Amino acid sequence: MVQFNVSSLLQQHTGAMREYVIDDDVKIDGERHHMTGQARMDRTPDGIFVRAEMSGTAKTECSRCLRPIEIPVIVAFEEEYVPSVDVVTGGRVDPPQGREEAYRINERHFLDLEEPVQQYWAIAVPMAPLCREDCAGLCPRCGQEIAGDAHRCTDEEIDARWAKLAELASRGR
Repeated sequence: MVQFNVSSLLQQHTGAMREYVIDDDVKIDGERHHMTGQARMDRTPDGIFVRAEMSGTAKTECSRCLRPIEIPVIVAFEEEYVPSVDVVTGGRVDPPQGREEAYRINERHFLDLEEPVQQYWAIAVPMAPLCREDCAGLCPRCGQEIAGDAHRCTDEEIDARWAKLAELASRGR
C-alpha cells in the first residue's frame, strides 16, 4: 500500500514540504502492480497538496494480434488531500465548501495514494495497446497472424458474394 503518515506535516506551516520515494505494490483491477517513483507533499491552508509520478508495468494483450504483452505505464497526478480529523484537537474536520469530493486524510493521519493511482492508471493505459507499432494483426479471413509464416491468404481470395463486383472492378481498369 502507498500510505504516508502526514501528522507531522499537518502540524507545519503552510508551504512546508516533504518528499517521498515510492517503491511499493498497488492493487489495480484485482492485481498487484509494482510501482516506483516519487511524491512531493506540500502543506496548504486546507490540507496537503500531492504531486506524484510513478511507473509500473501492465500485462495485457496486443489489440491487433492478441499476443500477451507488457507495457510501461506512467501515472502522474496532482491532488489535494484534506484531513478528516484535526491533528491538534482531534476534532472532526469537514471538507472545505465545494470540495466535498476531495481525497481525505484518514482519522489516523494517513494519506493513501492508492485510489488516485488506480484512477490515473486507468487513464494512462492505452485503449488499444500494441506489441509494436507496425503490428499487422490477424487476417480477417483465416485468423492467422498476418506477419507470421503460417499465413497463406492472398488478396486473390474473394468472398463468393463479392465475385461479380470484383469482375466489374477489374473491367474498369
